[in-house]
Amino acid sequence: MHDTLLQALDEMTPLEGRNPTHLDSVVLFRFESYASREPFIYDQCLCMAVQGSKTIHLPERSFTYDSSHFLVVPTILPIEREIFASADTPLLGLTISIDHTVAQEIIEQMGEEFSESDAPLASQPGAYLEPFSDDIIESSVRLVKSLQDKEEAAILGRQIVREIHYRVLRSRQGHILASAARGESAYARIATTLRTIHENYAETLDVPQLAEAANMSVRSFHDHFKAVTQHTPVQYLKRIRLEKARQFMAAQGLQAGVTAHMVGYESSSQFSREFKRHFGYPPSETRANDILYAAAEL
Repeated sequence: MHDTLLQALDEMTPLEGRNPTHLDSVVLFRFESYASREPFIYDQCLCMAVQGSKTIHLPERSFTYDSSHFLVVPTILPIEREIFASADTPLLGLTISIDHTVAQEIIEQMGEEFSESDAPLASQPGAYLEPFSDDIIESSVRLVKSLQDKEEAAILGRQIVREIHYRVLRSRQGHILASAARGESAYARIATTLRTIHENYAETLDVPQLAEAANMSVRSFHDHFKAVTQHTPVQYLKRIRLEKARQFMAAQGLQAGVTAHMVGYESSSQFSREFKRHFGYPPSETRANDILYAAAEL
């Protein structure tokens, strides 16, 4: 089944980087060369590398996913990614967006199996690895094949994505995804906070208000936030703002000063300094780096 999945991905990824499909929630990808560490934002997703490998780096921990393990990212997570691939052995894989609503529906159908998901997860970051099982590979084969036809993707593919959610919830560490999806857990409240920041990044960050919205003390909120993201709330907001700025400048060719104010910076000079420190090049060179950025974004 692994070889079948690999062949299907090879045939369906004519482009270097992202290859969209008939389902917005599924992207296939191909990389044919090594790419050094570079900052990115991973949204809620399952990341599978069927050939080659990718390492995501957090401040205190790294995860490598390859043909033996896939990556689960239940939250919106700033990372640095590193790609291991070559022209002879390209990195081939897929990403599937995680839908917490779908996960919640499955959890409700499964009853009390995930009662332990309400327990504190102080040692768990916002990503983890699961070993590939035959069930996951077989489901992925059927998913990728369904993507070859628009009607099959809409009717069968969506159901297979739901099936994969179920299989991930039943995996070894499925309680982590369950905890992120269940609204009453501390982990889920932090996940909701991350979505709020992601959608309101240009506004002033008020940590006490965020803590109150999460029904936590400020101290508890900081501790849980750092445990999940390995960033403080202020550091996390900065990463989101800089990534959004790069997207705006790469896609629309906006000037640094305009972009700085769009993403919430009051000082253009501070924005330019932090942008260069973060990405390794000044805002003015964003368009020149656009091809690499578009190819690597997942």
